[in-house]
Amino acid sequence: MGWLPDARYAAELEAEADRLAAAVTNRSPDETVPSCPEWTVRDLITHVGTGHRLAAGIIEDRRTSMAEYRLVDAPADPHDWADWLAAGVRRLNAAVDDLGFGNRVWTWQPKYQTAGFWQRRMLHDLIVHRFDAEPDGDLAPDLAADGVADFLDTMSYLAKVRGNDETLLFTATDTHDSWLVTLSPGSITWRDGGKAAKAIVVAPVTELLLILNRRREPRAVHGDIALYQHWQNGTRF
Repeated sequence: MGWLPDARYAAELEAEADRLAAAVTNRSPDETVPSCPEWTVRDLITHVGTGHRLAAGIIEDRRTSMAEYRLVDAPADPHDWADWLAAGVRRLNAAVDDLGFGNRVWTWQPKYQTAGFWQRRMLHDLIVHRFDAEPDGDLAPDLAADGVADFLDTMSYLAKVRGNDETLLFTATDTHDSWLVTLSPGSITWRDGGKAAKAIVVAPVTELLLILNRRREPRAVHGDIALYQHWQNGTRF
């Protein structure tokens, strides 16, 4: 499956920022985030808002190399978080509009050196962190499926987990999408489709997205459980 329409990423970023803000409106800034116990709610908001501003700056500056990562502190007053998150998203969307979704800019993923990469990556980062604040939330299935593909694109570059051409299959019971991952000695590769693999995880597509991002445990792993655990241990993100 391909990417979603370009305009969808901008619209969903705005909607997800609003949803995250609503989920933390009445929470204590110092409350621990259960799925990220090393973070408080304030840390979560700071992380998300920093990412949007960092990505926007890379695009605005037409960078050809990585920018220095510096946290941008969320406002002291939680009542200001909604506007602060929205401002970061607007800046990122404006930067992408100005350069052009498919036009070239530095990213850490050699396969996608475009402004649109940052919009897509920041959207799916935001979605996962919105679930950190709202574990029982929902998500459009096509957006969740795009998030699975984005995660696998990310892991194919960042993760160091390797194998001897073992395969894992992630299958969505509701959308009937599937993703076949191969762990080779020198790389991780994946493709759409597939029916058989050494280890198979089956779940609704949003649950698959959360399983891959280590926010939920699979209800069952079919086949080689040790292989799945090897994958899980090597894909912390």
